[in-house]
Amino acid sequence: MKRISILLVFALTSALTFAQNNGNATMPGGGPGFNKQEFRQRMQGFVTKEANLTEEEAKAFFPIYNEYKDKQRQIHMSIGKLKKNAPQNNDEKAYEKCLMKMAELNAEMAGLDSIYYKKICKAISAEKFFKILNIEDRMHRKMLQNYNRPRQRDRKTRP
Repeated sequence: MKRISILLVFALTSALTFAQNNGNATMPGGGPGFNKQEFRQRMQGFVTKEANLTEEEAKAFFPIYNEYKDKQRQIHMSIGKLKKNAPQNNDEKAYEKCLMKMAELNAEMAGLDSIYYKKICKAISAEKFFKILNIEDRMHRKMLQNYNRPRQRDRKTRP
């Protein structure tokens, strides 16, 4: 459950970052925009090295993993749209309908996890995949720390 929560946080963070930047825009801190392909390449290099994946394992793993992340991102974006377009008129039935749709999307996410975990475990060992999940968590924590650093510096320099 903890892994799923962490994956959800990462996917939401990625989706929000990508949605706010079209790839050419600049980040709030003044840095370059988010480049999905560059991010994937860096992630693949980091994971391949840290998990000691062979070239064959990496070729088998990453297409499935990227497909999984794309579908996961779509679900998170759908949930985000539901939250953003919440009913405006205190209509309890409309809120219930919105919450039920969100529950359906979360159930779809759980089903997606089990389907792709099985596919991935056919490409690489379950042990390596488990290791990759932990590596991914560490990488995301490091990214969030780096993302917050410029903001903290900006606060200190502002009057």
